[in-house]
Amino acid sequence: MSFYEIMWYFFIYAFLGWCTEVAFFAVKTGKFVNRGFLNGPVCPIYGFGLVIVILLLTPLSKNLLLLFVGSMVLTSALEFLTGWALEKIFHTRWWDYSNQRFNLKGYICLEFSLIWGLAATFVMKIIQPLIAGAVRKIPTPVGVIFLGAFTLLIVFDFAATILAINNMQKNLKLLSAMAEEVRSFSDKIGEGISDKTLVVKEGAEDVLDRYSDLAAMRKEHKAEEQALSERHRAEEQALLERILSEEKERISENREAKSEEQRIKLEALKAELGEKLGAAKRRYGRYLKAFPDFKSLDYQDVIEKLKKK
Repeated sequence: MSFYEIMWYFFIYAFLGWCTEVAFFAVKTGKFVNRGFLNGPVCPIYGFGLVIVILLLTPLSKNLLLLFVGSMVLTSALEFLTGWALEKIFHTRWWDYSNQRFNLKGYICLEFSLIWGLAATFVMKIIQPLIAGAVRKIPTPVGVIFLGAFTLLIVFDFAATILAINNMQKNLKLLSAMAEEVRSFSDKIGEGISDKTLVVKEGAEDVLDRYSDLAAMRKEHKAEEQALSERHRAEEQALLERILSEEKERISENREAKSEEQRIKLEALKAELGEKLGAAKRRYGRYLKAFPDFKSLDYQDVIEKLKKK
């Protein structure tokens, strides 16, 4: 098998894999989503997977059992290595089978391994002979030109995608820092309100202790006539309310000034965070739609906010 043929198989199966993913997702969700890691209509993992199966298992193609087992092992190994490498390089998970039974660290699971094995076996027995025949009919000079164009396009697509993912990581870090600042500022305001409330409460108790003459006055008035006692109760209440009111006004003036300033700053931070999240949604929303199980090992809280948007 020549390198020329291998390149054609890679691009053909990468494109057919992309078509399969889009069709499967359309049936599942009722809408179109570009399911590729790249921007173009290709899923390189399918191209690599089928090329590996063709190169290594063609000698076993007459034995269905060995072909199925070999296909399942090779495609599962490729999926595991790809998921592991993406997580180590970009600190993100693009798919996650952790909720599936018999999974291996969430990168692969028995159900999809069986599906890949069956699919690769079907391709080797039915599809590959047809594609091999079609590739042989392409005039070599024309085929070389097309392969060169396809290769340039996929290289540029890879480069653009890697840059976009790196920028996404930087923006996730920035958004995470902003969200933390908003949380910290909100906590600070809440703590301030709580502290001031306790100060008012303690101040009121302090006032009652410092003005013990109220208790003495109340005791003395109990011995007087009822009418005079009622007037004295009113005097006591007025004195208490005036004392508490003065304390409350003194504390409230400072608290209101600080609360308003903090509220304005918090609203500004929230607005800025909202704008940044909106920009991130427009820039990276495609990846979150294409990979519903996408996770960031460092900034998952921001990913959840983007998914809600």
